[in-house]
Amino acid sequence: MSIGNRVMCELGDVMRTGAVRVLGDTYTDGFNHSATICLDVLADAIDGLMVRMQSGDYLSDQEQALFSRLTELKAEMDKRLRNVFEPEPTGDTLP
Repeated sequence: MSIGNRVMCELGDVMRTGAVRVLGDTYTDGFNHSATICLDVLADAIDGLMVRMQSGDYLSDQEQALFSRLTELKAEMDKRLRNVFEPEPTGDTLP
């Protein structure tokens, strides 16, 4: 292979690697932004109920159940979203 061809191959590899890295960063940024929006929607609903409770209003049984479930869902979503880029555990790894 000539020096010119070798340089072109190396340059192509570098460009591909750079493009993959940029696309990966863009994907990660978009994912993080979307995850934040989802968690914020739940936090806003929880905060609305919390403000009512702190102001002395009593929540109905349904609203109390909703508050509890929203809090659980937010915690679970936060945990899963934070771990999304972690590799899946295999049987070979010990706790």
